[in-house]
Amino acid sequence: MRLLAVGVAATVGLVAAILWLVAPSSPESEIAARLAGERWYAVTFRHTPIGHYRAYNGRTEDGDFEFRTALRFQLADNEQTRIKDRLVFHRRPPHRLLLAEHSVFTGTGRQTLVTIRAGVAEVVEGGDRRQIAMNDDLELGSYLAVERWLANDAPAPGDAYSARSIDFDRLAIIANQWRIVARDDAGIEIAKTARRDATRVRLDADLVPLRMAMADLFTMQRVADEAAARVWERSAPLFASADHRVPVDRAIANPTALRRLVVAVDNESGRAVPWPDAQGSGLLTNDADARALATAAEIVRASAATVSYPAADPKLRALAERAVAGLDDRAEMAASLAGFIHGHLRYRDAEGGRTVFDTLRDRSGDCTEFADLYTTLARAVGLPARTVVGLAYRELAAPGFALHAWNEVAIDGVWHGIDPAWGQTRPGAARFALPEDAALSAIAELPQLRFRVLETQY
Repeated sequence: MRLLAVGVAATVGLVAAILWLVAPSSPESEIAARLAGERWYAVTFRHTPIGHYRAYNGRTEDGDFEFRTALRFQLADNEQTRIKDRLVFHRRPPHRLLLAEHSVFTGTGRQTLVTIRAGVAEVVEGGDRRQIAMNDDLELGSYLAVERWLANDAPAPGDAYSARSIDFDRLAIIANQWRIVARDDAGIEIAKTARRDATRVRLDADLVPLRMAMADLFTMQRVADEAAARVWERSAPLFASADHRVPVDRAIANPTALRRLVVAVDNESGRAVPWPDAQGSGLLTNDADARALATAAEIVRASAATVSYPAADPKLRALAERAVAGLDDRAEMAASLAGFIHGHLRYRDAEGGRTVFDTLRDRSGDCTEFADLYTTLARAVGLPARTVVGLAYRELAAPGFALHAWNEVAIDGVWHGIDPAWGQTRPGAARFALPEDAALSAIAELPQLRFRVLETQY
């Protein structure tokens, strides 16, 4: 039997090699062949090892082009996350996308599986399975457009080019523009041009990524082998003993009614405070009655149905419509949704990583799950909404600011705060949102921070 197995394996390998040779050549296939192979990367957060990343490019047994990636990381005890992606393109030009797979597994037991094939995305989360029509018009040439541009056109620093890829949360094909930052004989450094995405990649002369940095917080550095990539497994998790709470020098009376709060931020680490607005002054200010304008791009993002916020699901949309039945005023709709969620769910500390379907099934959740359900239901009835993560004042063993999640909803082009977990339609000023593009950096810094109350207005 063993000899038979060996013979079958050899035959399969021979067939794959023949398919590789006889498949028509194209500029895209030549780039794909140039990138073929397995590579390992060490993943760090501020120089602390937190995980590893494996990339594999090659061919399937049928000779189709295959791109696989696997990311594994751990930030806290019992919260290891695994993310795997697989894309398969047809071996013959125009090398259309045949299959896309995305999976997420967390230490808390959450599993999300996305499979895209023939214009249909199937999403499986726990016991929930749903199918969503989507445009999967992606070809190998547009997927490898930047690599082909770099290899054939000899662009100079400052030049930019776009490639298309799959956004597995939005279930959409998106375009990303990359700009050349530097170029020399050893390789090329490129960066995304989007203001909200500070990703930079260093490529070697063969266009293979050597180093990838995201907002100067996360880094993936190519290493020699799997053993070197998995060095993080011998270290304690980044947040193994972190206290995600900031002490304050004195209690704040009636925080719900507080309209303005100014605190001084003391940082024992000596590093710059995580909030960009406080760098230099060292002060954090929140005016509860101040209203930030919602840009057109923000409203588009806050209106989208995604895997995380499945606002297009018929059952969720029907639930949201019942919660706002008879209301036309958008402010009243937003408040009614908050009241519905606050009364419908029971607050409890959850293990994290649950979906909005889990929250509704159990009719319970923590502040994040209250907020994510609000975001989903609001979008389902046409209210642009987003989940906000930040620090909110609480008096437990001692007064301080603890991690909390709430919402913002756009009404008449202005963001309004709302907190379904605490039943507040006009949250007070005793809270500070974490910087959206550096939330994890701020959370890592929390154990070193102290707040001093400088001003309160009611």
